[in-house]
Amino acid sequence: MNADPKKIPSAPFAPVLPALALLTTVFLANFLARTLFGPLLLPISEHLGRSLAASANLFVCLAAGYSISVLCAGFVSQHLGHKGTIVASVAGIGIGLLGLAGSDTFLGFSVWITLMGASAGLYMPSGVVTITEITPAAHWGQAFAVHELAPNLAFIAAPLIAELFMGTLGYPALFRLLGAACLVLAAAYALRGPRTVRPGMPPVLGNIKAIVTRPAFWIMVLLFVLAVGVEVGIYNMVPAFLVMEKGVTRETANIILGCSRVASLIFLPATGWVIRRIGYRRTLALCLLGTGLSTMLAGYGPLWWTVTMLTLQPIFVVCFFPVGFSVLSLVCPKATGDLSVSLTVMCTSIIGAGIIPAMLAWSGERYSFALSFVLFGVAMFIASFAAISRLRIRES
Repeated sequence: MNADPKKIPSAPFAPVLPALALLTTVFLANFLARTLFGPLLLPISEHLGRSLAASANLFVCLAAGYSISVLCAGFVSQHLGHKGTIVASVAGIGIGLLGLAGSDTFLGFSVWITLMGASAGLYMPSGVVTITEITPAAHWGQAFAVHELAPNLAFIAAPLIAELFMGTLGYPALFRLLGAACLVLAAAYALRGPRTVRPGMPPVLGNIKAIVTRPAFWIMVLLFVLAVGVEVGIYNMVPAFLVMEKGVTRETANIILGCSRVASLIFLPATGWVIRRIGYRRTLALCLLGTGLSTMLAGYGPLWWTVTMLTLQPIFVVCFFPVGFSVLSLVCPKATGDLSVSLTVMCTSIIGAGIIPAMLAWSGERYSFALSFVLFGVAMFIASFAAISRLRIRES
């Protein structure tokens, strides 16, 4: 039965906003650190003297560190608490960025980006649990919509910031500045961040079994993989696509990439309202089917058409995550909230943020980015339709 958000009693949302704003800032630093490598892929490839496809393996290293860490985050949060885990996460990202700033070899990049990914992976399970604990259940959709402003802002800012530094101080200076900012933010969260009562749940067999035996969990994993495949995989390949197949300069490609995300920032806050109006299942369908269709249509056509589809695509995909995390919290046992997020994010990171970008880079370099986008969009549309039609969401 589809959960009806309109039947949940209303409760104040405003008191949550200060703590939610700090959490969102931490998530912004986390996401920006990982998002910069898409706009910087071409100059990093040139600096390291490697092909685009070979350099795209850095995404696999980033995703590998992230995936292992997010799975083991329960062990860390069990001992440090969710607040301490978030502090350790953002501090580790800062240290990883400072290490990347001094690396000149592919091996050095691989080691530091893996460590940075491992630090970033600690955040999400503790972040989601913190949001669900400090926010009344009736406002989970709104809270996650606010939280999801962070990746959307990162997607807008990353290409613009990358071009600013590439035209002046270079990307090592950018890594140093962002790394120092992360260390300052870690200190701020240690002092002002909200505490949670629920302890972290380690990924032991009994806890995992309570989650993976639910078919709805695996349906949500598939939907998250598809969404992250677009949000990260397609996003990271857009500059190369525009430069290699649309004939624009790298600077113009990154400006287009950043500006194409602005419209989604306007629509994202309305996600909570949409969930209350049409329910979880229909919101999932709207987001994922719209994402698949716009991805498919972005492959071919004149530049203006491609830019239009690349502007529509983020509107659908970023609005998926508030409803996605809300549904994930409903279909899994409440006490396993952080572990269910860990398992989901581990799968999405390995496949959606690691394998899919590497495959798109490989197929785009050897065949065509346009064809890759079309095939991925078609596959996403079909798989999303089949998965959502089988999803059963129990009343919360």
